Amino acid sequence: MLSFFASTPSLLVGTSPKVNMRMSALQMATIGDSMAAANGPEIFWGPDGPLQDPMKEESEFKEWDKFSMFVDACKSHGVDLSQPGITVLAPANVAVTEYEATYGPLTKAICAYHVIKGEVSTDGLASAPLETTEGSTITYRRMFRKDFVDNAFVGVKAAPPRSSYSANVKCDNGVYHGINEVIYPGWSESAGGYGSDETRA
Repeated sequence: MLSFFASTPSLLVGTSPKVNMRMSALQMATIGDSMAAANGPEIFWGPDGPLQDPMKEESEFKEWDKFSMFVDACKSHGVDLSQPGITVLAPANVAVTEYEATYGPLTKAICAYHVIKGEVSTDGLASAPLETTEGSTITYRRMFRKDFVDNAFVGVKAAPPRSSYSANVKCDNGVYHGINEVIYPGWSESAGGYGSDETRA
């Protein structure tokens, strides 16, 4: 009988052998890599939905927006989204497309203007100096229970058919926040929106 217990590993009494395991630091991705792989705001069918199919609702989800146009523009202009200790204000493709339809491709200055020196959460936008790697400072305002940076709102959660924007997305080298419009150097509140062509150099 004792030989049965001795030969059955599951019934042996005692402590399990100690195994030395080394914990490695959790590795995320840089802001640029994260944005390249992430889903942006939702895109809903809107008024085009019922026109294409009477069964489609305006508030019905169509697809996810992406950040690829902004990320590609930063790469082509040498704006480094992997540098340490930054905050990126991230316009998705719909916002970039709308901007470029009127003002042309994103420039290096515009790309760099979306990169803030230092890690700033949405809670810190009101108190942090929002100095960009382009060299200008972004204007922060709180209006309509929303956080605004220049003419764009940050990290807004909305109900369909309005899109929601992520915020405080932590990456290896900082954070990024989704914004609903492209921002640009030289913006002023008195301009009431997009300023003159000279501000988009």
